[in-house]
Amino acid sequence: MNFAAHYFARYKSLPSFFCEKPDEEPDIIVIIPCLDDEFIFNTLDSLEHTNHVPVKIEVIVNVNSGERTLPEIVERNRIIFDGLKQKAETGFYRKFRLIPILVEGTAKKKNGVGFARKTAMDEAVRRFASINKPDGLIVSLDADSLVAKSYFQEIAKAMEHRSAECFTFQFQHNYDISVYPENVMAACRLYEIYLRYYRLALKTFGFPFAIHTIGSCFAIRAEAYTKLGGMPPKQGGEDFYFLQKAVKMHPVYEVRNPIVFPSPRVSNRVPFGTGPSVRNILEKGEYLVYNFDLFGRLKVFYELFPAMERKDVKEQIPSVISDYLGADTFDAILSECRKYSSSSKAFIKRMYDNFDAFFIVKFLNTFNNSDIYPPVDVHEAGRILLNYYGIKAPGDIYEELMSLDINS
Repeated sequence: MNFAAHYFARYKSLPSFFCEKPDEEPDIIVIIPCLDDEFIFNTLDSLEHTNHVPVKIEVIVNVNSGERTLPEIVERNRIIFDGLKQKAETGFYRKFRLIPILVEGTAKKKNGVGFARKTAMDEAVRRFASINKPDGLIVSLDADSLVAKSYFQEIAKAMEHRSAECFTFQFQHNYDISVYPENVMAACRLYEIYLRYYRLALKTFGFPFAIHTIGSCFAIRAEAYTKLGGMPPKQGGEDFYFLQKAVKMHPVYEVRNPIVFPSPRVSNRVPFGTGPSVRNILEKGEYLVYNFDLFGRLKVFYELFPAMERKDVKEQIPSVISDYLGADTFDAILSECRKYSSSSKAFIKRMYDNFDAFFIVKFLNTFNNSDIYPPVDVHEAGRILLNYYGIKAPGDIYEELMSLDINS
């Protein structure tokens, strides 16, 4: 049976856009959702100028809109699609085969970047399934992101790690002063400091799911994608949900060199991520983030997991966490983990599955504005974190955090 047959039988998906098999068997298929974004041509040029690799590459661009999308945006979308189609038909790009698709009138309930990303990824699965290549790599990119010349080299090298099913790529926002206003780039630097602060704070207690979850910075093998049930068709945050699910099920390989350069621009299209965060920072003139002491309480909690397998250590759990969980809830989870774990390793895994990234986000958001753990300025938070790692940063902490994040 075809490796994708069960996926398409169980999960809803749009019909296939193409009937024929790929002319040449691709090893990598890059998918890019695009809504009213002429920058897509810059993104494609960036892919075209990457260093040569001896693998076959396709790029699916999903130009998408919804049933409530403004008519002028639908029209601009069609102009973009026509431009992409012309370049595809004339073989304009030599490093890859361009495959544009146009999806219009998506229902309001579904319409958004999650559904657009899913549609393109599903099509990539079909193409890999048609040539029976379950280990073919689906790479997610955004229409406003540039890539390093070594982009495909790094990805091809990562693919050689056969045990890895999912891959994440290190990033740095595109701080091009000729393209973006200085105040926007300054706001985005604060947001990027937060992204690195958050991941590194999770690393302080060995959290196994401490990865960046950015839609333009990951890849997954085709069969692994189907086993995860595909990309959730959310209107935002789909990358976080998908990657946090993936990291629990599949080995993840991290490409540590920055090879993706997302746009720092303001956007209202999604509820989470760079665009709305930059907008909020510009509006408020500051950026307050989670108090590092909250991560300290989490550190105590997670480091108790090995002892919890056989001992009663509830008195050692920080009160802010035990009060948040409630005694009955925690006892039920602990009892289940003990009962169904055949080894200490299995017990720890079950505990992490219960107290995962979603638990952490909910916990942090609950106490973020409390009097005991008030949010702090992102620069102060970054300095506290660097001090924890033994790094003194008297000046700009951005480069220090960037370096630490890349090497951690």
